[in-house]
Amino acid sequence: MTVQLFIPCYLDQCAPALAQALTDSLNQFGIAWNYPPAQTCCGQFAYNAGEWPAARKLMRHFLQVFGAAETVLCPSASCVLTVRHHYNQLVANVREATLLARLQSRLWEWSEWLARQKPLPWPLTFSGTLVLHHSCAARQLGLLDHLPALLGQVTGLTIRQVSPYYSCCGFGGLFSVKCPELSQAIGESYLQAVLDTGAEGLLSQDLSCLMHLAGIIRARHWPLKIYHLAEILAPPNPYIQK
Repeated sequence: MTVQLFIPCYLDQCAPALAQALTDSLNQFGIAWNYPPAQTCCGQFAYNAGEWPAARKLMRHFLQVFGAAETVLCPSASCVLTVRHHYNQLVANVREATLLARLQSRLWEWSEWLARQKPLPWPLTFSGTLVLHHSCAARQLGLLDHLPALLGQVTGLTIRQVSPYYSCCGFGGLFSVKCPELSQAIGESYLQAVLDTGAEGLLSQDLSCLMHLAGIIRARHWPLKIYHLAEILAPPNPYIQK
């Protein structure tokens, strides 16, 4: 089996080292992987903007690139949500629907797949206390229950939660562009809740949430660090500093 990697466009441009974490984990398991160079955006932003013709075009390209894959891994809950749920509203015929249904059953968010490979065969250490941020996409996918067991394998890591437990970061893709003041206010409120826990930072499986929150942290000069889940769970490598 060869695993096909779907690396989100924003992750590819803004944090390519996180993709290295995905390949490192596959290498540790001795699993062959391939990065299809023809892949592009999944169409999430076009879909959320109501630009369905553009989103449908990107969906068809995605099906062309990954439709025959046995397993597809993606380090982004929001992109996985787009393919698993939103694509259902974009298919135009039985052939597309059949191909999509097959692909949906073979597409995994990275940590979701990683949780099935237990226990992890590499040492995991992290000294500190972090808040685990459950992104809106992760909640919609039901990708919460596997995380405590995964993070429980990390020696020295203490996890705390904000109150309320389910909290949006305020990003929302184009929402942050259309309603920047409200988006920022939601993010500031969430980060204040993180500070109130006494944690040193937060982690999430969605880089888009983390990028939004990182901008607010820098602007406010708040003493918080952010981590993608891959930075905590991946095998040690020189490209990712914990």
